[in-house]
Amino acid sequence: MNLEDKQILELNELCAALVDGTITESKGARLAKLLEESEEARRFYVRALGLSASLHSYASEMQSEASERKAAAASLIPVTFAWWAGALAAVAAAIALVFWLGNHRAPQTVAANPGRTEEFVAQITASKECEWVNTGVAAKAGEHLRKGQRLELARGLAEITFDSGAQVVLEGPASFEVNSAWDGILRHGAIKVNVPEEAVGFRIADSAVEVVDLGTEFTMIADRSGATDVLVIKGAVEAAPQNSGDPQTILLREKQSRRFAVSGVSDVEESEQKFARYSAPILLERFAPATGCVHWSFDDSQGRQFKAESIGLPLTGYDVQLQAVSASTLPSTHVEGRRQGALHLNGRAYAKAAFPGFSDSSPRTIAFWVKVPPDAQLSDAYAMVAWRAVSQKLGSRPVHIGWNRNPAEGTVGVLRTDYGGGYALGAMPLRDGRWHHIAVVFVPGEGAATPVQVNQYVDGKLEGEGHPSPPGSRGDASQPKAEDAAIVNDSVWLGCRLGLSGPRKDRFRGELDELFIVTRALGPREIVQLMRENQLLPPAVAAVQKSD
Repeated sequence: MNLEDKQILELNELCAALVDGTITESKGARLAKLLEESEEARRFYVRALGLSASLHSYASEMQSEASERKAAAASLIPVTFAWWAGALAAVAAAIALVFWLGNHRAPQTVAANPGRTEEFVAQITASKECEWVNTGVAAKAGEHLRKGQRLELARGLAEITFDSGAQVVLEGPASFEVNSAWDGILRHGAIKVNVPEEAVGFRIADSAVEVVDLGTEFTMIADRSGATDVLVIKGAVEAAPQNSGDPQTILLREKQSRRFAVSGVSDVEESEQKFARYSAPILLERFAPATGCVHWSFDDSQGRQFKAESIGLPLTGYDVQLQAVSASTLPSTHVEGRRQGALHLNGRAYAKAAFPGFSDSSPRTIAFWVKVPPDAQLSDAYAMVAWRAVSQKLGSRPVHIGWNRNPAEGTVGVLRTDYGGGYALGAMPLRDGRWHHIAVVFVPGEGAATPVQVNQYVDGKLEGEGHPSPPGSRGDASQPKAEDAAIVNDSVWLGCRLGLSGPRKDRFRGELDELFIVTRALGPREIVQLMRENQLLPPAVAAVQKSD
């Protein structure tokens, strides 16, 4: 249900009492009742408790920064340790409650503007003998698919890879709608769905049933009468009837099947034959675009220089040069990393590498391992990787990949990418002293007036939500002088925030390892493969791989 103003005020009062430790037994029961009855109330609860915890973290870090200590002491209200522990426990309980009562609702897709209709959420990655119904929309191998785009396949097979990592093989004749990075709608026809662990929670719905994946491979066959067969090839699914008298969710495990219709749920006719057919491997012609890539392993250093290797690009000129305010501030930069050596940045040094053409608006993927210390302060947030982008619409603007330091915009410590027109926020806090794999994919719009789309992946999983720039925000939109642009543009900067004329005083503290910059938008399964194997799958191999 949608919350009314009176309920919002009541929820705000109850959450405040919980945070302050003054909530009574009756008020606690009232809060529990509201959370049980309303998903919107549960979301409000998570936001309220999460913001309270983030504000406390923000306050403690602000107090530790000498330049702001006086202002912080004058304006911040002391918070007890008991409050902090209670807030964290409440946040954890709220998150658990949302997952329990919200039926495992999947994360949102990341986009420059969540409301725009041209948001890409999937891609056609393979096909075989496809013939498409003439819908006025091109559908071919390599085509990016928009949110809400419907595909009408007359015959043949088409593989659709969603940004979440889920893959759907559509068999014509069929009608299928790409709803988001985490779900689709089958109008009629047959589909085979393969979902890796990074995309658990992916769902397919039609008029008869909604199927939520629990880490599996399954098939749906929807006929035009409104009935649907669901066959689980591997793993398990939750199947919820859409229009029968019994709305109870059914758990289907490997080799189990059910038919869903208006008349109810029944056995699937000729299930053995259908299992045999849809369990067989499918050979497809896989889309394999040309790929250029530069890789810094940080395994070997020569003084202040780290060597680079490149594939499909010029062989030299990309070496990372370490720089610092003075020689005395240059730290020991070569430490043990996620794989052999890593680049250590102490918050005072930064690094730079030339990368011709990097400031243009071409598609690209930035992927690397990062370890952020648990005691990293807000002043250590800028930036793991940065560069200056130039576009016809926005002019020259910096792009920063770091972690969020603004509690008013999201949880402190999560992955954050600032780019022309907005920023994207992740969900997993990175300040835990552990290695995390980061991949940020940039998909430019179709024209100068269309904003870039950014997808963030943490440890192989799509996460986060995109936001447009705040009204009136200009950032560093002023154009740099020609001599400054020559220094800043077409370079990759590590461990610093960029201004008009070069690095600003803001620095990143932490360790980076195995940095890849790829000259195209990698798919979610390629990102997972890069994370696990530390190399990209050659196109020649991908072209002959089977899709099953």
